[in-house]
Amino acid sequence: MKKLHEEYAKFSVLFIIVAGLTYYLMDMIARSWNTELMKGISSAIRLIDPSGISLFITFMIGFYLGSLVLLFLDRKKRIQAIILSVGIVVLIVYMIRNFTVGWNLVYVALGTLIGLYLGSKDVGWRNINTKGEFRRAASNVSKFSVIYSVASLVTIYSSPGADNSGFIRDSLVVLTFSFFFSLLMDYELKGPKIVILGPEKSGKTLFLAGCYKRVVDVTEIPTDRSNDLIDLMTELYKGWPTRTKDIKEYRFTYEVGKLFPRETVLSTSDYPGIYLKDIAQYIGNKENIDKIEDLAKRSRVKVARQVAGADILIFIIDTERYPRFEEMGIDHYLKIVTELRGNGKNIEHYVVVTKSDLFKEEYPNYEGDYEGFKKFIEDKFVENIFVRELLIGESGRKFYPVFYYTKRTENPKYNPLIPITKDNEQYTSVPIHDNYGNVYVYGFDKFMNQLMQNE
Repeated sequence: MKKLHEEYAKFSVLFIIVAGLTYYLMDMIARSWNTELMKGISSAIRLIDPSGISLFITFMIGFYLGSLVLLFLDRKKRIQAIILSVGIVVLIVYMIRNFTVGWNLVYVALGTLIGLYLGSKDVGWRNINTKGEFRRAASNVSKFSVIYSVASLVTIYSSPGADNSGFIRDSLVVLTFSFFFSLLMDYELKGPKIVILGPEKSGKTLFLAGCYKRVVDVTEIPTDRSNDLIDLMTELYKGWPTRTKDIKEYRFTYEVGKLFPRETVLSTSDYPGIYLKDIAQYIGNKENIDKIEDLAKRSRVKVARQVAGADILIFIIDTERYPRFEEMGIDHYLKIVTELRGNGKNIEHYVVVTKSDLFKEEYPNYEGDYEGFKKFIEDKFVENIFVRELLIGESGRKFYPVFYYTKRTENPKYNPLIPITKDNEQYTSVPIHDNYGNVYVYGFDKFMNQLMQNE
């Protein structure tokens, strides 16, 4: 995925810059300790306590160690923790070679405890197992490193008889190091934003619910989800969710990656009316959304901006409408893609065919041969020129059939006194549940596994 490669490249550039500047910074710090001003400060401290300098050094190393522990506990900061570990080892070796340091383990332990306390103050130890993020620890390391670098610079050029010829160079080193080191320590990889689009009753909401079920099944990382999605999953335990006239925002966040964990947001809106056809025309809308008085227009602009801000789009094709391609919304998808490209956005997209169990009798080995079933359905749909155009430049792995396992049962709302319609049939399909109320789904594991690998 292009965006992920860009994130890796950005982090690598930050690391290279910081690593390159560290050599010059260490040289400057060494020079600061040899200045007349620092010698005077050291002498004054030794008059108060002969081991005062050693206590300060061991305390600060302990502080770094305490912060380091928290960074290793933070799933999103382990790379920074490894980098900091190397830095601490280099610092200790440097101190041993250049200074006579009395290693006071009590002050190391005290510094470690202070580092742990200050780094976890805004999270609390009780929350380690739920969120496990210690951004303050990374921030503390950045702040102290910047303060110490600036103090070294001031010490060098405030010292009596200082040579000011290197002031500009050293100032640039400190400023550049401080800026990029702070970015490096605070850096967190950003996962993609994924938006699902589809016509009314095409199965886009149930598709997101199926994706959520798959993520919960395979990940140990807690997922953040919208209240509307929680309500949807609750309804799904009982049967098909009922549609409302209100706009619903279904969204959940999941993490992928171990060394570089990143959060991915997958969302869709269940909106009344025919919104899909209006999205393209609002892609480039620049109006202040809070000042749009027309609520219908405001909602459409909001959805359009979600689409424009996405990193991946998922286009839903409803098998129930086959072969009535003109009812599937494919022409609207093409308009959206065209409008996005016109605005300089070439967004990756997948095509998902919902309710594809309608074709399972034509391909009896669908359970044992997903790839064959996928190819079978793809061949049916690519006969349409719009579908074929939608898949131009996209490999077959981005075409996925999915469905919920269902059973036929009598429709409690059936009225024999009125004509039979789609909403008034004697029998209806309902999702099959296990003993715990979970639904059975097909194809979602293949789709989500591929999506997670590509991230």
